[in-house]
Amino acid sequence: MRMFRNGRLVLGFSIALFLWIKFLGCATSSRIQALEEKNQLTLEKVEEALKECQGAKASVEDSSRYSAETAANAQRAEAAASRAETSALQAKKAARAAESSANRVENSAKKTADIYDRIIAK
Repeated sequence: MRMFRNGRLVLGFSIALFLWIKFLGCATSSRIQALEEKNQLTLEKVEEALKECQGAKASVEDSSRYSAETAANAQRAEAAASRAETSALQAKKAARAAESSANRVENSAKKTADIYDRIIAK
């Protein structure tokens, strides 16, 4: 009788354990559906983040291209400024040479005028 009583106790405990596992341990369809919805929302957010990332990558590429163009333009401007400076120096040199030539011509003209005046005075 004791054995029977212990058997019922074990059987009752087993049934209670089975029911507890069944109701608490297994996911219900509503829980599964909620998890699927959360998973779908997460996937949508991941896709959106990926699109934003691709947009940012494209912006970085555009920025890099514009930066390279700007650097090339700056180099060209620097080269043009250097050429302009060289041209200015050459123009100053030519102006000095022209001024020197003008002074020589003026001196020659004065000498010629002096000679003419001396000849006329005789």
